[in-house]
Amino acid sequence: MAELHVTTKLENFLYFYPKNVTLVGVRHGERTNFMAVAWNTALSFQPPLFAVAIARKRFTHRLISEARNFTCNFLPYENADVVHSCGRVSGAEVDKVTRFDLGLEPSQVIASPGLREAYAILECTLESTTTFGDHDLFVGRVVAVHYRPDFFDQNGTLLPDCVRPTLYLGADTYVSTDAASVVRRPRRPTL
Repeated sequence: MAELHVTTKLENFLYFYPKNVTLVGVRHGERTNFMAVAWNTALSFQPPLFAVAIARKRFTHRLISEARNFTCNFLPYENADVVHSCGRVSGAEVDKVTRFDLGLEPSQVIASPGLREAYAILECTLESTTTFGDHDLFVGRVVAVHYRPDFFDQNGTLLPDCVRPTLYLGADTYVSTDAASVVRRPRRPTL
């Protein structure tokens, strides 16, 4: 194995990638926008909380702050070009829904739509916003989940032989999983 190197130049520390990228959707007034966000994570099962980190300079940041709800849309790797495009163009300048021919999926609980192309959509109401450096962490309470049942097993685990998730490596590079490399371990009994 290669020797580890150390750097203190941390302006672009992407060594923790890959990350499953989501398209965050938000509607406020007449504006609907989708933005690619790699910095996303589940925070809690009870209550169900999911968070996205967005820079304050982003148009989506303002829309979520005003709308107080958002969707997280997970698209198959075959849609990586759309994911990339939504992360490189500002919704303040371009109507991404029209430009990228995005199919909208109506939400059941909130005003912001999801995307028809997604294999999973989380509808979130804004619980809190916390500043961390140059990003704000938007914590959403998940109030509904849309999913394609044929892409998940009975435990809710993604089936990589049915759908390949879009993973972001940084530097405008995307990859996905290979079903042949999946290792399934038996579940440990709960104590």
